[in-house]
Amino acid sequence: MNCSPILISVTAEELKKIVGVNIKKERLRCNLTQPALAEIIGMSIKQVAAIETGHSYPEAATLAKLSNALGVPPSFFFRRPGDNEEEKERVLSHFRNIQTKLELILDEEAADYSSPEKR
Repeated sequence: MNCSPILISVTAEELKKIVGVNIKKERLRCNLTQPALAEIIGMSIKQVAAIETGHSYPEAATLAKLSNALGVPPSFFFRRPGDNEEEKERVLSHFRNIQTKLELILDEEAADYSSPEKR
């Protein structure tokens, strides 16, 4: 079995920071305070703060509770800053290419339709 090499590596410390930043970002988007989130997921405020600052890594059960409380899939917490923008740009580029091709087809069809032989 051949596995693809990892193109982007991350250390455990970086991963804790990424997860923490994403949890905090989503908590703020949901207009929740640390005390409110802590109560919802059954943790102390200190534990939530430690996770958000990257000093502590949440267990799988905690990630599931956070996912449910914040309304995002667990994979959301592992996204690097800019991941969404890169994906968005890739999709937009794809659609721009399709749009260009469609415009060429429509231009050809319009030219064919307007030619005297086609009337």
